[in-house]
Order: sequence, then structure tokens, then C-alpha cells
Amino acid sequence: MSNKLSFALTFVFAATIMWTTTIHQFNVPNIEGGSQALSSYQGKRILVITLPLVQSSSADSLLYALDTLASARSNTLKVIAVPAYEDGYTPAQKAGLQQWYRSKLRTNIIITEGLYTRKTSGAQQHALFKWLTKVSENENFDIDVSGPGYKFFTKENGELYSVLQPFSRIGGGSVQKTLEIQ
Repeated sequence: MSNKLSFALTFVFAATIMWTTTIHQFNVPNIEGGSQALSSYQGKRILVITLPLVQSSSADSLLYALDTLASARSNTLKVIAVPAYEDGYTPAQKAGLQQWYRSKLRTNIIITEGLYTRKTSGAQQHALFKWLTKVSENENFDIDVSGPGYKFFTKENGELYSVLQPFSRIGGGSVQKTLEIQ
């Protein structure tokens, strides 16, 4: 094989590897047990959101708005809701959180086990959040999570295309406009 052909094939292979890095390559642990392959949602947009851990009226409002959004867009959007270890999640809280979340969120929303979401967690940061927070992984955004309410949006092809911080309300204009981006 000539050096030019070998280089061309290597370049095409490397470009293909970079192009296929999408949210669909990840699995997340369900709070109910088991694991969910995000490849099941190819063709749908995915919203990954970090959840509050303390029950309050504002947390209940967030969960209600999230459930309303997920129900209204169930044909085109899958929601992955994530409690974070860095926000105080512990396995001892699992049953109580699961009961609270499920009282507000229908089963069409995936609620994960607690995950490490922040870059400062180093090697413990869940692979999904490494991809969501590092531009070297997702090719678009370099942002870190610093609490509940971070929203990561992927297109139907699995590409990360938007990140909104906690002050952007689920029922607000920023989220609605983000979901309309082609």
C-alpha cells in the first residue's frame, strides 16, 4: 500500500472516530436498577438535567415543569434526570429520592442513580459528564456543573448543541427556543 493511500485511510478513519462521538455511546444506571443505553434514543433529542436533592417548593416546581415538558414532547425528546454526588447524593437517600422524584416525574423520564457530574471529581466523574463538560470530548462546549439545574441538549444525531445554566427555567423562553433550534 502506498504511503499516500495509507495516510488517506488513516485520516478518514480518524475523522470517522471523531464524528461518531455522541451521547448515544453512553449507558446510565437507572435509580430503579439496571442500566439504560442512550443509543435507544437515536432520532430523538435528549435533555440531560442535574436534579435538586432537597424537597422545596422551587424544587417541586422544577420537577413539575420537567414532567410537563417531557410529556408534551414525548415523541421528540427524552429526558435524563441526574442527582449528583457533589450536591450531597448518598446511596442511603436513594429510596426517598426515588419516591419523591417518581411522585413528580412520570416513568418516561429516566432518573439515574447518583452520578459524579463535575470535572473536579477527576477520575470519578461519570463518562457521560466527561463528554458533556469537556470540549475535547463533545467538540462544542467546555463548561462545568456547579449545582442542580444544568441542562445539556443533544440533537437527534447525538451531538451536544446547547448548555443552559440553572437560571434558565424549564418552562421559560430559553429552553423553548433551544428546543426549536434545527
